[in-house]
Amino acid sequence: MKKVVIAAGGTGGHIYPALAFARILQEKHPECEIVFYGSSNRMEADFIPKQGYRFIGHPMTGMNGGIRAKIRSVNSMAASIRKCRKILKEEKPDLCVGFGNYISVPLIMAAVSLRIPTMIHEQNSGAGKANKLLARRVNAVVVTYESSKKDFPAGKTRVYGNPQETIAAKKPADPELLRTYGVREDRPFVLFMMGSLGSSSVSRIIDEAIPFFETSYDALVVTGNANDYKYIHTDKPNVIFQEYVDGITVLKGCELAVLRAGATTLCEIKAAGTPSILIPSPYVANDEQRINAQELADADGAVVLDELTLTSRELAEIVNTYMKNEEQRRAMGENLRRMSNSEAAYKMVEWAGELADEK
Repeated sequence: MKKVVIAAGGTGGHIYPALAFARILQEKHPECEIVFYGSSNRMEADFIPKQGYRFIGHPMTGMNGGIRAKIRSVNSMAASIRKCRKILKEEKPDLCVGFGNYISVPLIMAAVSLRIPTMIHEQNSGAGKANKLLARRVNAVVVTYESSKKDFPAGKTRVYGNPQETIAAKKPADPELLRTYGVREDRPFVLFMMGSLGSSSVSRIIDEAIPFFETSYDALVVTGNANDYKYIHTDKPNVIFQEYVDGITVLKGCELAVLRAGATTLCEIKAAGTPSILIPSPYVANDEQRINAQELADADGAVVLDELTLTSRELAEIVNTYMKNEEQRRAMGENLRRMSNSEAAYKMVEWAGELADEK
């Protein structure tokens, strides 16, 4: 492969797996040029170039909203497909890969029309709208969960997992970095992390739960960099607050994690084997987080709580109970590791190479 164009954007759940795929693609094919395509007015426009990749941005309107918004979106899509055809004729890639989100649709549709091999990846247990639309047109579909196979054509769908699992599995533990976060080596700790942005609603529950935490463990509370909630119980010696941490590092160091259930987070706890209490966001489209989290709960690797009915006292009691039961935590971790696909990115890159060779 001489060149691959990757479409990714919208949220970290789409961008991080794409970057993981790109990293392993570079490792296996250092001669291959990687170009990213995404929206010029979303997080990918700033974030992806900072990772060292060439980025081509194009403004595009999503499908949410009323009839006027949908009409604007259809017009935007048509213009984007034309733009992508022009881009692909200039770039001449051997393969185009989409990681979901509406921004991937025009690039993959343009590639199909130009007979460039195509692959898409689905991070969630239920297929997203973009991938459903593209599934029958592309050459290859990679899914994360066995349950996802039902949403895609059987003959061209493979369960490889999330490429981010490969990166998470490869990353070594880092006790020194944990110390910079204030974690004490001689104390077990529980991680509380509601995604990189944080959650004001769950932060209130965590804050009110702090007085009920037992003192036999520490709590590392990651507030998030877009969280307007102000914690009150900040004077407890066994509670540490940080705005941002390296997610994989803290997941590999903690005894128990209380987390949102985003696709990237779930693949990282599988790779790390971190027993977890999951609080899916009730505000995510198609209830994706709850459905994804249930996959882990069904395998006895995690506990799923409902944010809308959860109380602070209930959260504290659950955390205290699990921190008293090392054997149960160990069993949960082993169940998660059995679910993990640490070779996901390598398998995906290998299949990508086969598709490009068939061109």
